[in-house]
Amino acid sequence: MKLLLDTHTLIWFVEGDNRLSYVAHTFIEDTDNTVYVSITSFFELAIKLKINKLTLSQSIQTIYERLMIDNIKVLSISEKYIF
Repeated sequence: MKLLLDTHTLIWFVEGDNRLSYVAHTFIEDTDNTVYVSITSFFELAIKLKINKLTLSQSIQTIYERLMIDNIKVLSISEKYIF
């Protein structure tokens, strides 16, 4: 199965937040699934951190590196996704 995480799901996953359901957490960690997150989520995190609307227990760089370890693929922005 292919999964695309939105920004809230990303935050809840990396922060271990219990608002992420057990089922969702299981799907994300299932190595049979391909999990994606948009690079746009990292822009959102940076903006929210800069304006003090969000606090995280780890840096954005650490989150990004964790995704690489967890084999979660980061999708780049491309005009092919716009049209």
